[in-house]
Amino acid sequence: MKHLIIVAMGLLSLTACKKDEQRAVLKEGSFTASGAAGLVASSTTLTLDSTNAANTQALSFTWPAVNFNTPVAVTYTLQIDSANGNFAKPQTVTLVNGLSKSYTVADFNALLITLGLVPGVTGQVEARVKADVLQSTGVASTAASVYSNVVNLTVTPYKIIIIYPKLYAAGDFLNPTWTPINQPGWILASVKSDGTYEGYINFPNANNNFKLCNVPSWNGISYGWGTSATTMSPTGGNLYFAGPAYCKVVADVNALTISYTKTAWTVSGDFNSWSTSATPMTFDPTTNKWTATGVSLTAGGNLKFVGDAAWATNFGIDAKGNLAYNGGNIPVTTTGVYTVTLDLSGAAGSYTYSIK
Repeated sequence: MKHLIIVAMGLLSLTACKKDEQRAVLKEGSFTASGAAGLVASSTTLTLDSTNAANTQALSFTWPAVNFNTPVAVTYTLQIDSANGNFAKPQTVTLVNGLSKSYTVADFNALLITLGLVPGVTGQVEARVKADVLQSTGVASTAASVYSNVVNLTVTPYKIIIIYPKLYAAGDFLNPTWTPINQPGWILASVKSDGTYEGYINFPNANNNFKLCNVPSWNGISYGWGTSATTMSPTGGNLYFAGPAYCKVVADVNALTISYTKTAWTVSGDFNSWSTSATPMTFDPTTNKWTATGVSLTAGGNLKFVGDAAWATNFGIDAKGNLAYNGGNIPVTTTGVYTVTLDLSGAAGSYTYSIK
């Protein structure tokens, strides 16, 4: 009799386990199973404005909870990608059991720029939400991810003005003389904030004396002559360069070094068989810009800016259309006769061009 009771109790236990297992079985969830609309954006057309951008809400996303047939922790990952990105490398934010996400204008604009959208140009992005079951250990379960509907957004970002650390030139060849000010053509910038500064300075005289100041006054550190023409010292005499020349100047305040690269800019492209001499640019010391006028360009052609015959210093464009050393070709979209301008006066991170 005792054996029978034990066997019966064992069978009851197994039956109970099976029932418990059945109750714990996950079922494939859905964002719209309850009749909800799925992922919804508060706006699908946005033209962003930098005014009070950090304190102004751009838009919000909301979505319903996914029911996996049993109480579980669910992580929701909002994914945003360019329209042609196919969510291969989206910008993401993950929330545990969260059902909404809001962006300020500043944050959403930064996200759009990261995705490669061009400031001032209307573009398309897509958004969706991915839901995953989270195990009690915090690790994602083997249950298949569930994706929401895709929301299409038409957006126009604004240009982000980044203020880089600067060095300010003051010298006997500048006007006013020996006055460090935040003037285009007188500044070097450190785009990585790593102590290495770059900019372009016009040295108009045979003898040019100057210093580089870390603030636009004489109240900070002023870097002068070190032990040679390529070194600096915060306590040295004047830096010196024999001109005339238009130079890329790179100053490293950590290594206390300085270098000068002479440049004379030309426009080179299909239209002149990529010549480095056929289309020279003229420097205007008043505007600190290089210009070539009457340049005949054909749609479908390409060009670059070249600073020397050996192509050692040249500008193309990066994926965002900004000037970049050794970058890709600059495309010509419309046939015509143009004035082509190169402006390097804003220092590293602020170089620009125009074809008008």
